[in-house]
Amino acid sequence: MRRAPAWALPALILAVLASPLACEKEIHRAARRAFQDILAANLPPEQQAAALEELVRAYPEPKTNPNLVRAFGMLADYHARAGHPDIAASWYERAVRVNPDDPDLLNSLGYHYARNRMNLDRAVSVLRNAVRLAEARRYPARRQGFIKDSLGWAYRMRGDLPLAVALLEEASRLAPGVTVIQEHLAEAYHAIGERDRAAAAFLDLYLKGRGTSRTLRETLRALGREGGRVYARDLDRRIDSGLRGLVEADRIATEAGGAALVQLQGADGQRLFGSLYRPRDSTGRGAVAATATTGGVLLLHPLGSSRAVCAASAAAVASEGLWALAIDLRGHGASVSEALPDPHAFGIRLPDNLDAAGWDVRAGLAFLARQPGVGAHRLGIVGAGLGALLAARAVSPDDDAVPRPAALVLLSPWGPADAYREPLSHLPAESLFLVAGSEEGSPLATLRDLASPVTSGAPRSMVVEGPGAQFDLAGTSPGLPAAVASFLKSRLAGPAREAGASGHR
Repeated sequence: MRRAPAWALPALILAVLASPLACEKEIHRAARRAFQDILAANLPPEQQAAALEELVRAYPEPKTNPNLVRAFGMLADYHARAGHPDIAASWYERAVRVNPDDPDLLNSLGYHYARNRMNLDRAVSVLRNAVRLAEARRYPARRQGFIKDSLGWAYRMRGDLPLAVALLEEASRLAPGVTVIQEHLAEAYHAIGERDRAAAAFLDLYLKGRGTSRTLRETLRALGREGGRVYARDLDRRIDSGLRGLVEADRIATEAGGAALVQLQGADGQRLFGSLYRPRDSTGRGAVAATATTGGVLLLHPLGSSRAVCAASAAAVASEGLWALAIDLRGHGASVSEALPDPHAFGIRLPDNLDAAGWDVRAGLAFLARQPGVGAHRLGIVGAGLGALLAARAVSPDDDAVPRPAALVLLSPWGPADAYREPLSHLPAESLFLVAGSEEGSPLATLRDLASPVTSGAPRSMVVEGPGAQFDLAGTSPGLPAAVASFLKSRLAGPAREAGASGHR
């Protein structure tokens, strides 16, 4: 059955309304179906808003429109994002009129007013009611913390500073570690003249982001200037000490996991952190002699993760007598910057950042190639998710001087098989190991496409039965890290070999 075009939805809604309906139940079904059609149409925001407005005009009664409040909320959110706070407020108010005892709705309305410095008396009133209802209904502490943060911020905007600080401190206790609550509390401290407490709170936020927020850095500098030259110097020392403390804490945690913390640098100057595992004997206890012929393996985590997820696999590789290096790709873990403070920022411009992350991979391979007994022709990569795509791309870099991997293990490869075919054509089939979980969708399809035999043979592949993905597949198949490590040892250790067989460069 063909779906009506998006532009026809309002007309369809009105046509349904005009038709004779037998009872409220039929109206209820029609309203629900119309709302589902709007969502399924996947309209651009402005068109979806227009369709929702038609919906609430056509079905204005909560008794017969089960999605009326949700539609009001969606319209409010749309206008808030579009920079129309007055219109957004009117939709929030309509939602609250339909359901005046919903603490979350009251919180949305009150915080909207406070954030936009609008109707602050009304904001305080509805948020007091939201707090009372949330407490009466025994909302979880964290959820109550968000509502009390809204009330505290409304007090702050209205100028009731002691009340603001008290509420925001309580919100911080109820929902510890929430950035927006910590920011509100720090600003409230500053507003009442508590410079030291404000500086401590802002510094905590700055270090929480590993010193990547330019805004917080400028805020701290402004607080330093307010306090005078001596105060500013002391605050700068606290900032520097805190940043060094982050690296020291990372070093301690890395060494506790049996590795050494190392720092690398991408071709563009991006600082990268990694965990380096020295080769060990098969028992995992004794270190292999530094002069022994061995190989080096780079481990690449998935998008949104960090090198920590690679630890078990890296340790297994090292126990086979190979060097193992797990790195935090730029924008992840400790390898963050003002330009890429977190994985979300990495994902916003994914194609560009994927290309830049290729420099991270090259830096890791070059570092491993310099380790005793390795060399440029004894390198392998274990890549998971997005790391699998980066691993495949490393097989055929533009620069012939860059070390290339002689063996790859791709866990839950991200993206279609076509993205892998050309780079993997430069690698002998026997040097590739593909792994995916039986309950994965696209990665499993990619594995099956890539595992098809070609003229040079078929790569090794493994489907892990049960749930899991990427490095977490080891939870379903405990022997997987050892199998991966054994494969890499077979390809990388032993007599020196040229990178790639003839015809595969």
